[in-house]
Amino acid sequence: MSNKRKIISICIVIAIIISMLLSFQTVKLSLSVPVNQKDASSQENKLVIYTYDSLLKWGENYTEVYDKVFGEFERRYNVTIELVEFSSARNALLRLVEEKDNPKADIIIGIDNILAIEAIKEDILLQYTPENLTYIKPELIDALDPTHHVIPFDYGLIALVYDTKYINETAYPEISHLTFEDLTDPKFSGTLIVEDPTQSSTGLSFLLWQIAIYSKLLNKDWKEWWTTVKDNIKVTKSWGDAYDIFLEESAGRHIVVSYGTDGAYSYYFYNSTRYNATLVYYNGKPYGWLQVEGIGIVKNAPHEDLAKNFTEWFLSVEVQQHIPLNNWMYPANKNVTLPEAYKYAINPDDVEIANLLLNQTEIEECLHDWLYDWTELMVTGEEPTEGPDTTIYMIAGAIIGIAFAVLVVIVLKRKRII
Repeated sequence: MSNKRKIISICIVIAIIISMLLSFQTVKLSLSVPVNQKDASSQENKLVIYTYDSLLKWGENYTEVYDKVFGEFERRYNVTIELVEFSSARNALLRLVEEKDNPKADIIIGIDNILAIEAIKEDILLQYTPENLTYIKPELIDALDPTHHVIPFDYGLIALVYDTKYINETAYPEISHLTFEDLTDPKFSGTLIVEDPTQSSTGLSFLLWQIAIYSKLLNKDWKEWWTTVKDNIKVTKSWGDAYDIFLEESAGRHIVVSYGTDGAYSYYFYNSTRYNATLVYYNGKPYGWLQVEGIGIVKNAPHEDLAKNFTEWFLSVEVQQHIPLNNWMYPANKNVTLPEAYKYAINPDDVEIANLLLNQTEIEECLHDWLYDWTELMVTGEEPTEGPDTTIYMIAGAIIGIAFAVLVVIVLKRKRII
C-alpha cells in the first residue's frame, strides 16, 4: 500500500473512532441505570420491580417498612427482589417502553390513572385479575383500569396545600372556598408553585383538574387561566422540587400543588395543622382530581408467576396497612383501618370528583395536544430531566469526525505529503 493510501486510511480510522467516542458518551447519558436498592442481576430466582424513588419512604423508618413489605416477600418465596428506582413513575414507564421487545422488569409500581392510558396503549402490561381484587374498592378499579392491566394499590386527591402562617382566612378570606378564578389574582398566583405536567404526574393531574373545571363547568378556554398566571406562578420539574421551595419560607411561595393528605402528615409528624389543604370550588361544591396509583405485571415478564404472587401480596392488608403513614395516600384495600391523623386529610368520598368530567377516551385523544399547548404557553427553557436527544449528538459526532479527516487531508496536501 502506498504512503498516500496509508495516511488516508489512518485518517478515516481516526474519524471513525472520534465519531464512536462522541456517540458512545451520549448513549451513556441516555441509558444510565437508575439507583437500585439491591443488585440481583446474577441471581436466577429474582423479581425485578420498577417504581418511583419515593415509594413508601415518607414514614418514620422506611428501611423497616421495606423489610416488612419487600423483605418479607423475599423470605416467604425464597426470592431476591431487585428494586429499580426512577425519578418518577413516568420515567419508569418510558423504560418499559424502551425494553418492550426484551423486558427486563417483572412489575411496575406507581402507574396512575393517566399513565395507565399510555401503558395500555403501548401494550406493555399483562392483563391479570388478582384473587384478592374483591378487597379493592370497585370505584378505584373503574377509575384506574377496568381491564385489569393495572390494579389500584392507593389513591388520594390532588390539592392546593398552603402554609397557614401566611395564607389564612384572616388575610385571604377566599381560601376556604377557593376557585380557579381566585387563583388568577396576583396575590394568589404570586405565591403559587405548580409542577411541570410534561415531567411530573402531580403536575399532569393538576393540569387535567384545571382543564376539567374550565372547559366543562366554566365553558372557557382552559389556556386562558395559564396565560393569566404565567408571569406570576413558579413552575418546577417535580413535586419534590416544588415542596422544597414551599418549605423555604424566604422564597415567599406559600401555596403548592400537592395532596389532600398533607394535613394528616403535618398533624402526625409535627402535631400541627399549620400546613392545610384545600380544593377548588364551583357553585359552592369542592372539586378535586382523584389520583389512583396501581401495580402492573410486565407483559412477557421473565418471572410472571412470582410477579402474580407479589401483586397478591402487595394488595393484602399486611402490606396495605403501611400505605397511610408511609406513602401518605389512602390504601386501596377497604379492610385497612385508617390512622387517627387521617381526620385531617381530605377524604375523596366527601368531594366532587373532577375526573368524571373528562372521560378516558377524551383524555387519550387530547392529552398530546394539551401538553403541546401547555408547553407552547409555559416553556421555561430548562434542560429536559432525562437528558438530550442522543440522535442529534451522534450525528454531530459523525460530522465532527468526518470534518477532522477532511482537515487532515487538506493539511497533508498543502505540505505535499499526499
